[in-house]
Amino acid sequence: MDVERDEEEYRALTLTLLGFYNFHQWEYEQLIKPRVIKYQSLTQAEKDLLPWYSKFTEDLKLCININMQFTQNLAMTICRDWGVSPNPKEWYPATSNEYEKVRGTLMQLSREWSSDGEHERLISYGRIVRELTEFFPEELARQNVKVLVPGCGLGRLVVELVRKGFWCQGNEFSYHMLLTSNYILNHSPYAHMYSIMPYLHKSSHLTKRSNQTHPVTVPDSNPTDINELFEKNPHIPYHDLMSMAAGSFVDLYGAKKSAPDSVKDNAAEEFRSTNASYYDVVATTFFLDTASNIIEYIKTVHNCLKEGGIWINFGPLLWHFEDDYNVKMVQKEDKQVPLIMKGLELSRDDLIELIEKMGFKFEKRESNIESTYSNDIRALGAFVYQCEFWICRKVTVKDD
Repeated sequence: MDVERDEEEYRALTLTLLGFYNFHQWEYEQLIKPRVIKYQSLTQAEKDLLPWYSKFTEDLKLCININMQFTQNLAMTICRDWGVSPNPKEWYPATSNEYEKVRGTLMQLSREWSSDGEHERLISYGRIVRELTEFFPEELARQNVKVLVPGCGLGRLVVELVRKGFWCQGNEFSYHMLLTSNYILNHSPYAHMYSIMPYLHKSSHLTKRSNQTHPVTVPDSNPTDINELFEKNPHIPYHDLMSMAAGSFVDLYGAKKSAPDSVKDNAAEEFRSTNASYYDVVATTFFLDTASNIIEYIKTVHNCLKEGGIWINFGPLLWHFEDDYNVKMVQKEDKQVPLIMKGLELSRDDLIELIEKMGFKFEKRESNIESTYSNDIRALGAFVYQCEFWICRKVTVKDD
């Protein structure tokens, strides 16, 4: 057993858990303290112009408490599921980065598992599900179609594909997403079970202040309705169709891992070897632009697809590491070389050309499809992405 790796995994897990558990404290620092200071700096005449301000600050406190009920219950439930001490004092301390990620996770919950995100899901997930059901029209046969969803977030697309009868595996790297999807998928016996306040930190583009304190209920659809589907279609083994794999997409599904033998994970090596040419479909949505090295992503998609397999993609080209100048040393071809995260931010035309060079043939393409991401549907403004959609097929086997 690799004690150092186990300790690192325990650290990552527990600081994430503490980020959820103490999230209310961070929210208080971010939302309440600045408003109190600002209000106290006003003259009495200015205060008289805003008679509602103090009451609204108190409303924000109530909303923070509602979020606390959700995030603390999530942390304590997941720590039991994962065999971690239920004493938060024994967990690693969370940083501001963890709290920011919890805030983003609440927004992701709104996108994937609330009625607020229905329109966004229809544009992205809906398009993917529709295309795949047309590719594989025989419902009983879909259980033999292996679908991989890298960067699956909170698992909604995976669930929707399983509901259609596909065998589907989600892959996710983020502990925040993994823990929250675990909580939603395994601890939500009915729809609209939890209330969260995902928009508390959005003070701009408001029509009215009550929009900031608008509650969202999750999940909008019961993830456990697979039981009902099985009763209607007993020949489809829905309970056996869904799985989740935690870890790096490239490490788990790529051809090989560039790491010295001393740090190799035998279980991961075995898992990776079984994934070569295994999947009929790889479905990516808002995922490709998370790559620091897009070539590695494309190689990995190619490696895990069967010959003739389908890659279906939806999303923008908002390269996540465009402004990341951090340099670290990595192992490449038996030597240590410096690596910077930014530097391979390709244009759309360059990306399409690269994909074709690496063994794919495009069968369908659409460009400039407008979509928001985790948008407050009541807001006066939103960032709109011009997204790419394509279906391409693996046509050749490439050497590494």
